[in-house]
Amino acid sequence: MTDIIETYLEDFGPALSGTISEHLEKSLGISAAAARKRVSRASGNIRRLGYVTFARKARFMYLENQFGSPLYWRKLVDALFSTNSAYGYAIAALIQREGFVPEWEFPIVCGAPIKQSRHLSPATIMQRLKEAGLLQTIQVNGLGDCICIVQSEEHYNSLAADTRVRLITENILLLAVKDWLRKLGIVSFDKVTIRSSTHAPKVGTFVWDLTAPSYLGCLIKTGKDKKVKPGFVAADVYLGDTITEPGSRPFINKCKTLRALRNVGPCMQIFIANRYEKEAFSLLKQNGIMPATPESLFGEDVAKGLSELTSVLHDAASHSLDPERFERLFAALGKIEGAANQLRGTLFEYIAAEVARKNYSSLVRMNQIYKNQSGKKAEADVVIITDNISVRFIECKGYSPRGIIPDTEVRRWLQHNVPVIYKAVKVHPDWQNLDIKFEFWTTGILSDEAIAMIKTAQVSTKATRYSLGFKLNQDVYDLCKSTKDKGLITAFEKHYLPPY
Repeated sequence: MTDIIETYLEDFGPALSGTISEHLEKSLGISAAAARKRVSRASGNIRRLGYVTFARKARFMYLENQFGSPLYWRKLVDALFSTNSAYGYAIAALIQREGFVPEWEFPIVCGAPIKQSRHLSPATIMQRLKEAGLLQTIQVNGLGDCICIVQSEEHYNSLAADTRVRLITENILLLAVKDWLRKLGIVSFDKVTIRSSTHAPKVGTFVWDLTAPSYLGCLIKTGKDKKVKPGFVAADVYLGDTITEPGSRPFINKCKTLRALRNVGPCMQIFIANRYEKEAFSLLKQNGIMPATPESLFGEDVAKGLSELTSVLHDAASHSLDPERFERLFAALGKIEGAANQLRGTLFEYIAAEVARKNYSSLVRMNQIYKNQSGKKAEADVVIITDNISVRFIECKGYSPRGIIPDTEVRRWLQHNVPVIYKAVKVHPDWQNLDIKFEFWTTGILSDEAIAMIKTAQVSTKATRYSLGFKLNQDVYDLCKSTKDKGLITAFEKHYLPPY
């Protein structure tokens, strides 16, 4: 009788055991008890998903060769949605994002509260889906630890550049949203918080990409003590593929669950994406959520600027720097408060990487995250590997030429980044016997105290361990000129040289 179950799974795809039992009842004319018994005894190529529970002790069943296929994930998400399962929202969020997100982003996108009675937390969801063999944590180049649907690591490494570009572009969009909310007086001016890899803003029991308190009349509440309590604005963004109906559901779950909390004020909830399926757009609106696009919020020029930024960063990652395109980006996006600084910092990392390729070695990597044995992490903006000779780690600070680099940035580089990366390097099988160099490159100004900190560390560090150095604006410009690359030189001159 396994054959008829296998045939059903081949014809209709993975399904819950209860659905298969109903099929046996109708097709064979047997009782419900007999059908359930036959399903429970099915073996051969038939597999059952473990660790993930369904109503009435149902099991999710599939054929061995179906595991991991698009049909498998779609049927699993449908089955989980049918029971309003938190696991379904988490998987749907990952599928919407090409199967993976940086570990820090998972609590934001998965649709679950950080801590709330009778709800699974993101950490618990992650753990149980890992136990079920559905999710895994892997190191992805340029992104660090990522939570992903089970696939080969090579699959996700091939998508790493796209994801990093998406995150950079989304950061610019979030700055635009922040600027828009403040200028319209929707939120408290100095209280807007935006996500980062180390901090996620919170409203209620959930974390978001952007949050802010609001004292608009429609959002405030007056407590029993007659004091006015603010409402909130909470927004998530996604500038990847078109938002699908399943992909919209994790955000909808966040919003609906938040509204059920008695002690949290009213909240304006916004989701921003480039494109929506018709069903997703309608579902978001039906649930009282504002589905927006960059164009609907900020107009065509900003929307085109964000799209162009994505294209420019993709090309820059392929060693193609076009100064005229960057100039257009600064013109389109530079009016957004904070965007010019973000663009200048991002561009400088790409310039530094290209300078390194042309002056030192063709083997250059960007945005590498290292973890020492105690679990501490640090990022190197540019890594230059000269085979059998040295490995050089560059910290990049792309500021305006008159911008002063905070001493805290230099202190953190010396006291955190350098020792964490050094310990990771010493256990790297290919780098243990190479010369190790750490350098701080900036287009801004280092204070006398910052320079003194670096020079003191240079003297106190044994040459047999590693060397320390720094390059200021003119030093980096000289390296650019030595490449004889007109595009590279022009890009640096336009955005980092002081006007004379």
